[in-house]
Amino acid sequence: MSTELTQIQTPRALSALESSLDSINEAIATNISGGGITDFDLPRVKISGGASPRWIVPTLEGEETLARIDGVIVFARDTRVYYKTAFGKSNGKQPPDCSSSDGITGKGKPGGDCSRCALAEYGSAEEGAGQACKQVKQIFVLRGDLLLPEIVSLPPTSLKGARQFFLKLTTQGIPYYQAMIGMELEKA
Repeated sequence: MSTELTQIQTPRALSALESSLDSINEAIATNISGGGITDFDLPRVKISGGASPRWIVPTLEGEETLARIDGVIVFARDTRVYYKTAFGKSNGKQPPDCSSSDGITGKGKPGGDCSRCALAEYGSAEEGAGQACKQVKQIFVLRGDLLLPEIVSLPPTSLKGARQFFLKLTTQGIPYYQAMIGMELEKA
């Protein structure tokens, strides 16, 4: 783990709270109209594979890859997702067969109480001893000049590390939304 000091830019949306919100409100009213915004509308940050994994971040021009993401977590939640067809064997754009935005109640097939679902049991995955219905930690990160957060979905292999990070913040009495964070990837 690196102990070097890094200069991190305070996200624009947080500093805008101290200044006039007129331009932000105008952009939302003009671009979004009365349709509202849901979590499905927010951009998703992905993880590239390979020997040196990097973050794939959406931009107006397409995508850029970053070694590190800096920002503030404005919301975090534990979710679940199940694909009947293995994700790598599908076109990658199909919706899950069952999902849970709270990690408790699944919607879809099979749906219902996640704690009683056979697909949430270890050993239910087609390959290995994992769960067919994957646990995922979604964190909504506000970065740099962005006024809306991006969603980073942490895979099951990162859940223990994420839990330890949130517990360390808790031991210091720091809510996650009051901490500037930096996230880097390492090959496991």
